[in-house]
Amino acid sequence: MMRFIICSIYAVVLLFPWARGGAEVVFVGISTPGLYEIPTEIAQRKGFYKSEGLEVRKVVVRTNLHVPALIAGELDYSTVSGIIGRASIQGLPVKGVMGWFDRPLHMLIGRPGIKKLTDLKGKRIAVSAMNSAPHIVLREAFIQAGMNPDKDAIILAVGGSGDRLAALMAGTVDATPVDVAYVEKAEKVGMIPVLYLGDVVNFRLRATLKGVRLLKENKPESLAIMRDYLSVSAPAAEKIYDFSLRSLNIDGLVAKSTMDAEIRLAKEQLKITEDIPEDKLMDWRFLKEATAQK
Repeated sequence: MMRFIICSIYAVVLLFPWARGGAEVVFVGISTPGLYEIPTEIAQRKGFYKSEGLEVRKVVVRTNLHVPALIAGELDYSTVSGIIGRASIQGLPVKGVMGWFDRPLHMLIGRPGIKKLTDLKGKRIAVSAMNSAPHIVLREAFIQAGMNPDKDAIILAVGGSGDRLAALMAGTVDATPVDVAYVEKAEKVGMIPVLYLGDVVNFRLRATLKGVRLLKENKPESLAIMRDYLSVSAPAAEKIYDFSLRSLNIDGLVAKSTMDAEIRLAKEQLKITEDIPEDKLMDWRFLKEATAQK
C-alpha cells in the first residue's frame, strides 16, 4: 500500500495521515527541534491542527529511523526529507506531497581555526545520518570546493543538531552542519560558522500551510514562537527568521530548480543513470485539494 508524505526537498517531510479507525491523534517525527519544522509548531500553537480535528504529537526520532517508522505506521508524519526522498526513488511506498523550504537550513559550524571548507581536509565531520539531506548537500559543497567527499574528510553519523553540536563541543568531531537555530549556541561556546549550506544549492495540508503563511505574514508572532520554541535570544531569532525567508515558499510547492537538484544528487548518491520523473518523489494531488478548500 502506498503511503504519502509531505516534504520540503531539503527541510521537511510529513506523512499524510492514514485512517486508523477514526483516531484523531497523529504522531509527527522530528530529528531535533529546529527552523526546518517551525511551520508545524506555528500550526500547532495557533490551533490550526485542532481546527481540522487533529491532535498533533511530536516525537524526536533519529534520522535513519524515520523511514522504517513511517512504513511500520509508528509515525504518521516525518519532518526529514533527504533519506525519505531517496527511499521513494528506491521504490519504498512513500511520496512527497508538500514543501515549504526550497533550500537547506543548515550552517556548517567548525571548531576554532577552521575558517573555510578546505580547512576540513582530513578532519571529522558529523552528520545526522549517512545519505541525509545535510550529508548530501555537504558532499556537493566539497565537490564545488574541489575536494573529494569520499576521501578528504571523515564523515560520522551522530544524530540531530543538538547531538552533533555536543559532539563538536566535546572535540569528537571538527565540524558539523546544524540547523541555523543552533548557530547562536555554537557561537557562544567559541565555534565558528564556516558555510551556509543554503547557498550551495540554489494532517492536513491546509493546517500546515496556514503555519507556513503565518511565518511569512506575521513576523512579530513568528519571532515570539521562535524565541520560545527554539530557546534563542531576540537577536538570534531575527537572524533565524531572515534565513527562513530566504528559503520559504508559501504555496506548498517545491521549486523546479530545487527538485532537479535533489534528483541529481540522489542519482549520484544511489548510482542511478536512468531518468527519474518528479512524480516518483512527489504527488501534488493532496496539496491541490487542500488549497482548493475554503
